[in-house]
Amino acid sequence: MKNDINQLIDALVLEERNTGFNPYISTRIMAAVENEHNKIVFLFSPFWKTAVVGLSMIAAVFTGMAAGNLYRSKNVSGDVVLINDNRMENFGFYNELGNEIKMK
Repeated sequence: MKNDINQLIDALVLEERNTGFNPYISTRIMAAVENEHNKIVFLFSPFWKTAVVGLSMIAAVFTGMAAGNLYRSKNVSGDVVLINDNRMENFGFYNELGNEIKMK
């Protein structure tokens, strides 16, 4: 059995050694690689790319300005609050001598 396996391995190695090869295969592979490397694909010209970037920046600025103006109040009159703190918090209570706590 071991002898059969060795014979099969030897037959496979001998068959691989005797296989003919194409001497031009490396040239064909290198030419295909060079063709792929030299392909230049322009989907858009550089002018259009620059124009789109510029327009998008302008649109972003105006969108930001519009969003900032949404929250501007329509009320132009100022709000004035007059509060009498003395009456509301009864500071006068603490000023009266009769209401002081006497400590012994």
